Amino acid sequence: MARAFRATTRGYTADLDAHERRLISGLCADVIQLLEARAAEVSGAAEVKARPQTPQHDDDAASTAGSEPSEIASSQAEDDDVFAHFRRELEGLGEEVPDAGMAPPEDPVLARLLPDAWSPDHASDRGEAGQFRRLSEASLRESKISDLRTARMLLESSPVRLREEQAPIFGRALNDLRLTLSVRLGIEDEDDAEQIHQMAVDGGAKTTETFMAEIYTFLTWLQETLFSAMLDVLPDE
Repeated sequence: MARAFRATTRGYTADLDAHERRLISGLCADVIQLLEARAAEVSGAAEVKARPQTPQHDDDAASTAGSEPSEIASSQAEDDDVFAHFRRELEGLGEEVPDAGMAPPEDPVLARLLPDAWSPDHASDRGEAGQFRRLSEASLRESKISDLRTARMLLESSPVRLREEQAPIFGRALNDLRLTLSVRLGIEDEDDAEQIHQMAVDGGAKTTETFMAEIYTFLTWLQETLFSAMLDVLPDE
């Protein structure tokens, strides 16, 4: 049976059964997979967007129609060497290509884990939010993946021992697991959270929802004991 986190001379310690550690580690792996899939999706979209276009110009074809093959090859080589760069620059003149930034994830779990910096009300705000997301999402995503991987490593030991600098990392990982489950359970406010807690306490028929409710309640308790232990060692001032 799980025993709450407590402060020690070397950090923080909690006693978790093997199946509890496996459960939390498995949830970490699931969220890592979700975040990595988002990274692959964004990378693929950026690669397509950045792929260079090389349209054939009618005037180029007409100018070489009556030339000998060797002359055509020579002319094209010179054109590539001397004018290709300028042609690419000139083709973009007069065209406005708005930077739409990066669209938020469609998956509601990812939307909760990787939120916009603010809630845009107007089209201009949405554009700014997308540009900010393009600049910031990758670092947030990688930070969360790193936290979750560290948590999995720490869960390999029994009891679970956290050094002082590892405690916030483990706490953030637990919070991301709670966020993931809260979306799946439809938790939007404190009333919803209380209903889920009551569902876990009451037990009853073992459905997927009641099982997730029990895990959510367990993770909430574990995180609270960790933060309480961290607060206990803070100086009074």
